[in-house]
Amino acid sequence: MDQVEEVKSKIDIVELISEYLPLKKAGRNWKGLCPFHGEKTPSFMVNPELQIFKCFGCSVGGDAFSFLQQMEGMEFGEALKLLAKRTGVTLTSYRPSMTEERKDRLLSANTLARDYYHFVLTKHALGKEAGKYLDKRGVTGDSVERYKLGFAPDGWDFLMKYLEGKKSFKREELSGAGLVVEGKSYDRFRNRIMFPLNNHRGQTVGFAGRVMPGADETAGGKYVNTPETEVYHKGDLLYGLDVNKTEIKTAGWVVVVEGELDSIASWQAGVKNVVAIKGSALTLKQVEILRRYVDTVVLALDADLAGDAAARRGIEVAQKQGLIVKIVNAGSEELNPKKYKDPGEWGIGDPEGWIKAVEAAIPIYDFYLESAVKRHGLDAVGKTKVGRELLPLWAGIDDEIMKAHYVKKLAGILEVGEEDVRKQMEKAINTSTSATKPSTPEAAKLPENTNTRREMVEEYLIGLAVRGGQISKLLKEASELIKSAFWVKVLETWDKHEGKTTKEKDIVAPLPKELRERVEGLFLAEDDLNDTEWEKEWGKQMKILEMVEIEEEILKCLPKAEESGVAQKLKKLISRKAELTRDR
Repeated sequence: MDQVEEVKSKIDIVELISEYLPLKKAGRNWKGLCPFHGEKTPSFMVNPELQIFKCFGCSVGGDAFSFLQQMEGMEFGEALKLLAKRTGVTLTSYRPSMTEERKDRLLSANTLARDYYHFVLTKHALGKEAGKYLDKRGVTGDSVERYKLGFAPDGWDFLMKYLEGKKSFKREELSGAGLVVEGKSYDRFRNRIMFPLNNHRGQTVGFAGRVMPGADETAGGKYVNTPETEVYHKGDLLYGLDVNKTEIKTAGWVVVVEGELDSIASWQAGVKNVVAIKGSALTLKQVEILRRYVDTVVLALDADLAGDAAARRGIEVAQKQGLIVKIVNAGSEELNPKKYKDPGEWGIGDPEGWIKAVEAAIPIYDFYLESAVKRHGLDAVGKTKVGRELLPLWAGIDDEIMKAHYVKKLAGILEVGEEDVRKQMEKAINTSTSATKPSTPEAAKLPENTNTRREMVEEYLIGLAVRGGQISKLLKEASELIKSAFWVKVLETWDKHEGKTTKEKDIVAPLPKELRERVEGLFLAEDDLNDTEWEKEWGKQMKILEMVEIEEEILKCLPKAEESGVAQKLKKLISRKAELTRDR
């Protein structure tokens, strides 16, 4: 057994996946809501015996390694190292790929840079003024330590000399990590407060640098961020998740702010279940990560969400993934009498007020409604504008009960009937559909199911036998009826091994690699049949398969029906098919 198989044999895939989503026992399997696509009815299955998973909604499947690769965006080697550590296996023979080695070097460079910047801020004279600035902004020493804030000195190559000279990094590695400007010989970050950007696993993948007050902001901008690299992707990152995930998971909901200082200020104020994003729009990847921890997202962003198309798309993504979305109503005079512009000012200036504002967050559709009425008014023209703005949003609500609630609420405010709102909403849907309709019939075609009826019936029948531990019965009663090349090979392999076993691993073990994965998938379907029900279903499927056989024979005979003797055979086949149909 090689070390990959050793790790795989020791890992408990149910326990691993349960750390990301709730699973419930379902016969021989476990099931839950798929983490890879939004769904309300569980179609994600995990088999502990074979250590595999599969979603029957989006068809993603595999083992513990591929789960981490899909879920965490890991390379195979990274997933292997993590699971090896988890199972106590010391890797001695695995050789990482060049891509894995390069990513490890980039992460190491970023980690050393983080520690360097933090040391300069907290221990070196060069960081003294930066420390005073943070203190003036209300950032505490606890926050400096928790978030590992730092300072990049005002010089061209402080970091570059340290990492090249003392840590033996190559210039191209530093450029690849975004620490050195590509094609140049100087540090990207100079004279800036440094905010390490960590992924949710705590790995430092990049930085945000805020220029010191009084510096020339036109030279690089108020903020400079790490560019997109092999390890840093802006749309994947949730600032603060790595240090606040316990508070987030405990609360069951998360506050999303815009910017690192906003996140830190919120944490200091007592709203510790907080993360920050770059910009005003949640991405699909960010939503997928948050969905592992919470079911509700509270937005506290600088942007006007009512008019920000990108922000609206992010909210729609979150809702389609099953998250409840609320918003901190910063425009409320009661909640925000001092008119704080962002959570950073609010959290520092009025911590108690910030906590109350977050607790009073309102559902996003209530906010849309309040905002539209405030901007357009409720005269005849205003009502028309309110309807035009909101009805496409109402039409996109997946939950019919919620949709009915907001249709009724909008009808009441506009002083019209609910039916009028629904008719106008239908027009909005049709207009939207027409605008996005494919230009050619070919573009509108759905993928066709390439499996024939025979293949589908055969696969279901073989699945029944596999899950029921009835391989011998399958070989004895159905082998002559199975004609699909793939399943013929499977049955031939089992026949050589006598097909007597009922254990899942032993059923799969004799199969060559090219046959194994598809057969493993058969174990993930749900039957939940007792012995009597299984026998009844088996008999039913055997009859269906025989009917398929007869239909195929009829089709073969039809062109030759005029030849001697064939017409009689055709009549017998038709008669037998009728008998089978009556018995169903």
